[in-house]
Amino acid sequence: MITLKAPKTYIREKNILDSAGPLIAEIGQNALIIGGNTALALTGKHLLPSLDDVGVHYHVHTFEGECTAAAITRYARLVRETGADCVIGIGGGRVLDLAKAAAEDGGVPVISVPTIAATCAAWSALTIIYDEEGRYAFPRPLQESPLLVLADTAVLASAPARYLKAGIADTIVKWHEAEPNAAGRPDLSLSIGLSVSRLALDLLDEQAVEASQAAGSGAITPAFAETVDAVIALAGLAGSITQGNPRVALAHSIHNSLTFLPATHGSLHGEKVIFGLIVQFVLAGKTLQEINELISFLCELTLPVTLEQLGIGGDISVQAAKIAESVDIDPEARERLAFEVSVPLLKEAILAADRYGREILASRAVSIS
Repeated sequence: MITLKAPKTYIREKNILDSAGPLIAEIGQNALIIGGNTALALTGKHLLPSLDDVGVHYHVHTFEGECTAAAITRYARLVRETGADCVIGIGGGRVLDLAKAAAEDGGVPVISVPTIAATCAAWSALTIIYDEEGRYAFPRPLQESPLLVLADTAVLASAPARYLKAGIADTIVKWHEAEPNAAGRPDLSLSIGLSVSRLALDLLDEQAVEASQAAGSGAITPAFAETVDAVIALAGLAGSITQGNPRVALAHSIHNSLTFLPATHGSLHGEKVIFGLIVQFVLAGKTLQEINELISFLCELTLPVTLEQLGIGGDISVQAAKIAESVDIDPEARERLAFEVSVPLLKEAILAADRYGREILASRAVSIS
């Protein structure tokens, strides 16, 4: 059975929040708005007057912290207590994941308003659960994607460039993670996901550097707009199609393990994931040229390519062992991979990825000087 979960409407448009009221009024008349303080301050002056104009009532609640099971329960209770008939999530991945799950538990649809393009959370029918310390706990598949996604490029273009770069990293990983699962004859859902993620990868190969240079300036260049689509819509669509077969998402599995090291909590999701991709390249037996080309491209985007850049210090060998031991992969899916994955091999690949990253950084420093 193939399952496809996607928003009914995805709009990527400058100043869409100024005219969002009629779109939201079609979904609900009493909204629970959940967002971080910064996100609400950025969007409220645009979205709230638009809701007022069409008579949509709303209750605004701020969210800070991790997307935990307990937090979802609290906000689902708010859905019921306020009598909300829809939820509007405003912010980054943690807020959007929380809003999606709280809306589902409250039995109402959700509208997502991303204020950063750092992941595909605005689109996906998935919430990632963490514990109070920010450590990965488990994924929670959702019954549906957000009903409406409002990606206002005027808001997204003003966000710090680091967030878009992290989104680029997370999107680059999608095809590279899916491809090793395609040994033999891939199922139809994987074939579709590979095609969509390849489209995103090709687009980012052409546009990512230019888009990242525009990010944070407020300028909405064609490269920036297309990159936003790649990060939110294409990456979201690639992960929206499933057929029930287990798959290995190795770079994300390494990310999940990295969250158990407190030193990495200052790094964004995509920044940890992309280091995991370098590790995957080593495990998969990619040539040194291929590995160095990936690292050099990431350096152009000032993305982390070493453990130190992720905040990890001390005895690197000990730290690599800790990371490797906590990588959790479905045994059945592991058997289908074209390369071997084990704790000892992971440890050595982590150390090799870190070494290659340090070498490239050192060579770039010499060339600049």
